Amino acid sequence: MKYTLEEIYLLVGKTDKTALIHFEYDSPSFNEYGKFIVVVFTYTQKERSNLDELVKTEKFESSGYIKAKYLGLDLAEEKIEKLKTQGINSEDIRLIEYFIHERPNTFHSKEKREIKTLKIPMESKTKGRDFDWMYGFTKRLVKGNIGITPYERNFYLAGKLYYEPDNLTEEEVNEIYFEGMTMNEEIEYQFLFIKLMREEIDDEEKKQLGLLLSKKHKRSWDILDKYLQQAGSSMVKLAKSNFDKAVELFAKVDGFRDKKLSHNKSKIIYIDIDGYLHIYMRHVEEMKINQHFEHKDNFQWREEDVFTVIEKVIEQVDDEIQDYFQKNPRGRYSRYGDQSLYFEGDYYTFHVENDGTVSTFHKNKK
Repeated sequence: MKYTLEEIYLLVGKTDKTALIHFEYDSPSFNEYGKFIVVVFTYTQKERSNLDELVKTEKFESSGYIKAKYLGLDLAEEKIEKLKTQGINSEDIRLIEYFIHERPNTFHSKEKREIKTLKIPMESKTKGRDFDWMYGFTKRLVKGNIGITPYERNFYLAGKLYYEPDNLTEEEVNEIYFEGMTMNEEIEYQFLFIKLMREEIDDEEKKQLGLLLSKKHKRSWDILDKYLQQAGSSMVKLAKSNFDKAVELFAKVDGFRDKKLSHNKSKIIYIDIDGYLHIYMRHVEEMKINQHFEHKDNFQWREEDVFTVIEKVIEQVDDEIQDYFQKNPRGRYSRYGDQSLYFEGDYYTFHVENDGTVSTFHKNKK
């Protein structure tokens, strides 16, 4: 008896179970992949919704190809890609083995989810000595042509000005100083902060650091106010109606640093403050201040887990994104519709701009 698409979906597909697939002897899949293979079957959101309807009927009769993610180590890259794009013919399957214990069906769940984390305690060194290894690590990234965020670039230049001023290149000097005279304020802020933590700052530098800190607070206020206005409010309005929420949001914005989504790759993919506020204020329940974006679907994750989810989704296609921008440096990488990426029960749409920033990221409606 052959497996149908409906039966495969109910056995292992619906709940994303790992499956050991045994092939019929001398079938095309047997000749292509061997006696058996370990996979997780993958579906677009439309395919999953269609199968949810098909399995309601009493008679299962569909057959065809099902795309799959290979979980082994032995297959050639082109065969792994073939599994992803073409899949396995259900008629070639002799036996499916799987763990019979049921797991929650997160695609159909409306409950908020949680990522289990392991917190590792760390102690900071006194007198800013952590900047030694922080600068050394960032320096290795730059030397290795690994992409870093604008914030990290500013830190690197501030660190080099502090630790190795005599080794600054002409290009780096031109990044630090405008027309050789005026220092880039974001680099100057990090440079003076290093000196402050190292207890090497003088009174004039403290005054300048205080001035730069005030400007930083003003920028944070202005950008948060802009996004609050997009939500039908403002900093002044929110402070009057919910002062604690205004303070909470300002603290998040003022303390925000670019969030890296790609690692050890030449093209940096990251979330900047605009991407953060655009995504979180529309799709994170804890960040919504009114009903203005109530038509936008919320992530089914705790606020502190959302970035990890975004990182895991981007990680699935990081190599593809890198290749895309190599060939299309002025392009925009997008995933939506049937190309949306699946993670832990949800399908996600996102766009990456040519500067590496993620401008849009949200869960698809079901």
